[in-house]
Amino acid sequence: MEVPWARMSANRLQARMSLDDPSFSEGRGSFDATWNPAKADELFEGSGHTLGEILEAADHDRPLPHFALTAQVRAHISTKNEQVRSRNVAGLLPGSDPQLKNQYVILSAHLDHLGAGEPVNGDAIFNGAMDDASGIASLIEIARALRIRNSKTKRSILFLAVTGEEEGELGSQYFAERPTVRGRIVADINMDMFLPLFSLHYLEVQGLNESTLGDDIRAVAAAANVEVQADKEPNANRFIRSDQYSFIKMGVPALAFKFGWIPGSPEEKTFKDWLSTRYHGVSDDATQPVDLEGAAQFNGILMALLEKVADAPQAPEWKPDSFFRRFVPVR
Repeated sequence: MEVPWARMSANRLQARMSLDDPSFSEGRGSFDATWNPAKADELFEGSGHTLGEILEAADHDRPLPHFALTAQVRAHISTKNEQVRSRNVAGLLPGSDPQLKNQYVILSAHLDHLGAGEPVNGDAIFNGAMDDASGIASLIEIARALRIRNSKTKRSILFLAVTGEEEGELGSQYFAERPTVRGRIVADINMDMFLPLFSLHYLEVQGLNESTLGDDIRAVAAAANVEVQADKEPNANRFIRSDQYSFIKMGVPALAFKFGWIPGSPEEKTFKDWLSTRYHGVSDDATQPVDLEGAAQFNGILMALLEKVADAPQAPEWKPDSFFRRFVPVR
């Protein structure tokens, strides 16, 4: 578990959000529950099976047992609905090539977090410094740097700050399905809590081997003397847990990032400690240590990646063996 149960249960009364448009309202009013893992075997009483047995089978890719549960759950759902408005914010650096300027490379990050919740030592505000003020800061800084250097890429670059990521990638879903630019979105480069907690020697790239974008990030990272790593914890499903997935589902190749580490290293401990103590907690604030030099180096790598993709002769493509290739629409 990335978030300890005590912290998850304390936030149980937070409001949930859905897009107001009925065509996006799948699951509105449905019941779901998150169960304390320490109490999970209550669900399996009388079945002859345990949660541990099922998890072990899953961990070893063995067939999962099928059986009836004797436990029953009764739930009464009461909802109170109100409308709120939260906007996506976009900035455009137009492309210079008449044949390619209507193709868009997106640099994205989410501008929302969790708001306020149960106080912890008197603090009830979820600041979201790493998740995802860091991504928004990089978005603004990279856009500013490209503007200052008067970058002229062949394709257009769209800087997209999206809302509602924490509520189910709502803002990016809306934009991906109803973009406000005319033309074709060819790539999404997403920054969601890339975690500059230590020096940047390794860059973990989610989606590294799924599309030709993996070749591009390998090239620009090598030029910066940074080693690229594939996702070390694929079972955490991080590649489909942030805004890049909204674009992937529309057939758009994408990447996402974390500062990388070597198993058994102090950096791994720092990374995992952050997940257990600060992720989705009030302590994800501006007082935590940040490797500013590494963050600046990361910005430079992503800026080079944007320019490389936006200037390439061919748009990015999914690799033939990629699972996500199935989302590419028939043209």
